[in-house]
Amino acid sequence: MACAARLMDGLAHELRNPLNALALNVEVLHEKLSRASGGEVPPGPAKNLQALRDQVARLDGLLGQFSRFLAPPAALQGGLVLGTLVRDVAAVLGHATRRAQGTLELEAPDGDRVQAPDPSLLRFLVLRTVLRGVDRTPPGGKVRLSVGRDGGRPALWVDGGDGGRELAPGALEEGLAALARTQLAELHVAGPRLRLVFTGA
Repeated sequence: MACAARLMDGLAHELRNPLNALALNVEVLHEKLSRASGGEVPPGPAKNLQALRDQVARLDGLLGQFSRFLAPPAALQGGLVLGTLVRDVAAVLGHATRRAQGTLELEAPDGDRVQAPDPSLLRFLVLRTVLRGVDRTPPGGKVRLSVGRDGGRPALWVDGGDGGRELAPGALEEGLAALARTQLAELHVAGPRLRLVFTGA
């Protein structure tokens, strides 16, 4: 994950340069069209320019989300705020959820700060757990993410609801459970519901 963070940092830098250049040229074009039209850009070109601005802003926002999610471990000393982590995961997985024709519902106040031997792996654990919840939910279903406390310990519930597939824990769940144990967490599976309990708070 640390290597992925360095790669993401380099990729974000390389992509932001042309994005900034594109944003600048959009404004230059807007100014030229405005002067050529007597002070106001015609509605058609104005709509096209605004669409370009919106897409540049969208790409810049996505780069920011991934950069924050893959922040280098040195920036994560002191643990991770569970609610913030879950909200970041939901933002990163937005496209995957829409592609699965599903929706994510969030109940994620900031909550507790959780500790782990490797914060990058802890983020990956939460990401994979939420993604597994999406995979276990039929098309058109809702996956509810809730942050709270379970037996006095910070916890995340990933709930596919009554429409979720009643799948017995398989190799993926066993792998996630093993990863959870290395990061001071426990994974519990009950039908379409997954629960991560963090012992390293």
